[in-house]
Amino acid sequence: MERILNTLNRRIMLVSAALLLVAGAAACGSKTQSTGRSSIERADDYALGKVDAPVTIIEYASLTCPHCATFHGTVFKEIKSRYIETGKVRFVFRQFPTAPARLAVGGEAIARCKGGVENYYAVLDLLFAKQRFWVASANPGQALRDLSATVGITPDQFDACVADRDNVTRIQEIGTHAQETWGIAGTPSFIINGDLAKNMGTIDDFSAIIDPIVAAATGGDE
Repeated sequence: MERILNTLNRRIMLVSAALLLVAGAAACGSKTQSTGRSSIERADDYALGKVDAPVTIIEYASLTCPHCATFHGTVFKEIKSRYIETGKVRFVFRQFPTAPARLAVGGEAIARCKGGVENYYAVLDLLFAKQRFWVASANPGQALRDLSATVGITPDQFDACVADRDNVTRIQEIGTHAQETWGIAGTPSFIINGDLAKNMGTIDDFSAIIDPIVAAATGGDE
């Protein structure tokens, strides 16, 4: 397992170097721009919520980011019950690795291992809830393997998923696009209907943006 993670680490170093170059270029550009809703979803995104929901939220976060874990254990649950499950919001999570990046990428690989939206978000929930256990472990690779077993991922599946080169390529593409389009450099960051939303720390911050859009889309009849 550590051999696989070491190989992954070398790939991530290349990804990180590329993203740093993009970030530098983005910092010299203009203000963050909107791209419109039609262009913000990828074919390989795992999205929660109705396709025709009036609001689409894309979260850029890292499985190794403590603030991201806190968000998912608190505010995200409220967004899910109040807006996603009621058809008002479509939600997409995208991995934007922070240190230790190899673990964030490995965690993303495991989340995608079994395929399907429900499986993906179930593993994300588990990894965020157990973040301190596996990220701070003396043997994080084994800790991640142990957690993956609890959701039915076999050792062979685990090794194959963590070693998947396509996972690294996808994350690099996602990070480059996020930095070039919105200047994203930290996690968690949120794109709401194509625009970068700043200072999003509470459910009230999200409601202040979501509610007027929903009201306009429904004619005030929710």
